[in-house]
Amino acid sequence: MTAALNFEALYRRDPDPWGYATSAYERDKYAATLDACGQGPFARALELGGSIGVFSELLAPRCRELTTVDAAPTAVEQARRRLSGRPGVKVTLGEIPSAIPAASYDLSVASEVLYYMHPGQLAETLTALKRDLAPGGRVVAVHWRHPGPERPLTAAQVHRQLRRQAWLRASRRRDTADYLLDVLERA
Repeated sequence: MTAALNFEALYRRDPDPWGYATSAYERDKYAATLDACGQGPFARALELGGSIGVFSELLAPRCRELTTVDAAPTAVEQARRRLSGRPGVKVTLGEIPSAIPAASYDLSVASEVLYYMHPGQLAETLTALKRDLAPGGRVVAVHWRHPGPERPLTAAQVHRQLRRQAWLRASRRRDTADYLLDVLERA
């Protein structure tokens, strides 16, 4: 049984509840995730669960257009402030997958977000990604390996589901003691 996580309440109590701006773990994971994304430039990129925009700020220079989506209003407001000087960046407030703007993305990044979804919501999100990922486009997924009562799925379950998608071809994988990282390309 999972306990639903109230992200908005977390961000109201602490503007950076996971230490995105200060954690050595996050810094190392961001470097690995950026490496997995590639240098770009990407015409259009999508970041699911953009939170307060720390990773978005690192990714933005590699993108002509970057859209981030997050459901927590307090986090989105922080991200909008952080990214306000970045041309081509749009921070979207809304639930995934319904808030994903329809477009042709050549990069989609999901960092520590997909395992918060129930299986049906994950399936709908994968359908949206399939709809919007450009031919040859890349999905980069990275998730904390350790289980938590607030997450309906584990990192292993999410990444297994991604690798089972017939429309995606696994191109690279990195497993550490703390996270799984997969790069998949549009088949």
